[in-house]
Amino acid sequence: MDYLNPTLDYAALGRTLRADGRILIRDFFAPAVVDALDRALQAIDWELVYRDLNGDRRLTGEQLRSLTPQQRMQLTEGIHSVARDSFQFSFFSDSLVKAVHDGREDLLARFMRWMAGDEFLSRMRELSGDPQINGVFAQATMYSRGNFLTTHDDHVDREDRRIAYVINLTRRWRPDWGGMLHFTGEDGSVLDTYFPHFNSLSLFTVPQRHFVSYVPPFAMAERQAITGWLIAA
Repeated sequence: MDYLNPTLDYAALGRTLRADGRILIRDFFAPAVVDALDRALQAIDWELVYRDLNGDRRLTGEQLRSLTPQQRMQLTEGIHSVARDSFQFSFFSDSLVKAVHDGREDLLARFMRWMAGDEFLSRMRELSGDPQINGVFAQATMYSRGNFLTTHDDHVDREDRRIAYVINLTRRWRPDWGGMLHFTGEDGSVLDTYFPHFNSLSLFTVPQRHFVSYVPPFAMAERQAITGWLIAA
């Protein structure tokens, strides 16, 4: 089975990515692939990831369901208090790297193994023009009401991240529901915005300043994706 859309002009797409530093590619995967990924995401017992004053935190679905309304309010206020002064994120996640390390055999773990193989990585090397890309980090993500990701550039000293990517798996979305991927200049101005079209692949070079806009309380869906980085391991 072919995972990728064979009709795309990969040479032209690569020229755009290398010239602009970012690109959104529509209809990147075969329809059967994204349909299967969409079904797999619906079965996840999502974990909430965020930061507090001591660093990154993760709450399992079971832990979230055990919180009282007062504890939920305290959690939200703590998340917002960090966001006022420093980098912050709040969204739901399922680590596909951990799924592979744990020996999971579900569809998402198998997809992660495929992404770490040559079919996907060779295509990413072709598009980016970076022959040193030889690894991938991946997580399933969901932005629901109240979730966001503040401005950052994805650079970390401990990983050689070359390209960030977003595989969009959201069937129904509106721009006024937030969840937009925005790219910004040094002065804070928004230079470009990507809408999460179903079966689109966003690629952008690291470092590059960007954020995901706040999902408001009136949003009537969840923004789901598989996200991560292509790395020189």
